[in-house]
Amino acid sequence: MTENNSNQIHNNLTAQSSNQNDDKSNTILVALDGSERSMKTVEYLYDFKPFHNKKIVLYHVFSDVPESYWDMGRTPFSRNGAEEVKGWGLQRRITMDEFMERARNILITAGYKPQDITVSIKERQKGIARDIITEAQKGYFALLIRRRGYGALLHMIMGSTTTKIVEKLSGTPVLLAGLNKIRNSILIGIDGSEGSEQAVDFTAKAVAQKGCKIVLCTVLRDFDIYAGDRNKKDASECVDCVFEDVESAMRRASQILQKSGVKSADIERKIITGVGTRAGAIAKTAEEERCDTIVVGRRGLSNVNDFNIGRVSWKIIHAAREMTVWIV
Repeated sequence: MTENNSNQIHNNLTAQSSNQNDDKSNTILVALDGSERSMKTVEYLYDFKPFHNKKIVLYHVFSDVPESYWDMGRTPFSRNGAEEVKGWGLQRRITMDEFMERARNILITAGYKPQDITVSIKERQKGIARDIITEAQKGYFALLIRRRGYGALLHMIMGSTTTKIVEKLSGTPVLLAGLNKIRNSILIGIDGSEGSEQAVDFTAKAVAQKGCKIVLCTVLRDFDIYAGDRNKKDASECVDCVFEDVESAMRRASQILQKSGVKSADIERKIITGVGTRAGAIAKTAEEERCDTIVVGRRGLSNVNDFNIGRVSWKIIHAAREMTVWIV
């Protein structure tokens, strides 16, 4: 493919962005880096049927120099080095245009409307993670991203760019696409917090009328306060109170989901007790229930303002490394 043809494809694809509606509340921002690993993110959209009625923005932060250039503090290149970098940038642009065209065609094949798919390739401004965060904060329904992209080490749960986005982006749900086979089966972590209520609301909007199986899961750890008959009585009353709160939260969640079109028969409730780690129990339950997706609130009952994401949510990301995790 010639440079002129590449530019033409790029112009044709990115021109759609100027025509899209300013209301992005039904649009998923899909961050792609051009790697085959990130193409798996597109395949996730292909397989996950509830998203087929969403608008899609395929988004890439483009840099016309290798990332190592930024690590060198923009040290000037020699004449030969500058020519090599320019050649790298031109080839990278061609490769990215072809990648986006391929991704778009896959989604059209899946049943997405061509007019609902926008390709947006933006020049790098402040950094890849920061540029994605800036775009994601423009009112999108959600940001979909792969755990790892170019250059990620195999033993790592997430790449550095994704880690920064998860830690820093708030206000927009982050969907971390996993590797498990998509069965349209979702587990929602319920703890009675505002975060878990938002997770339920988001899931209801995402899967409305789409026939998904939903597992509402609450995990209660051991009560280590038994020391004498009096404390046993107090503990028993505390447990009863917690169960009442949990069951109330479960009922509210079930009602919200049913109002969105999820059938009562497709909603299951599970209350797990006597475990030491909530994150591990949630991940294990999701596996046992053959769920492909776990949905959690960004912060739970502890809701420490100094942290953008709670400990349990962060641990679930690590424990459920093969699954898709939605952070709301």
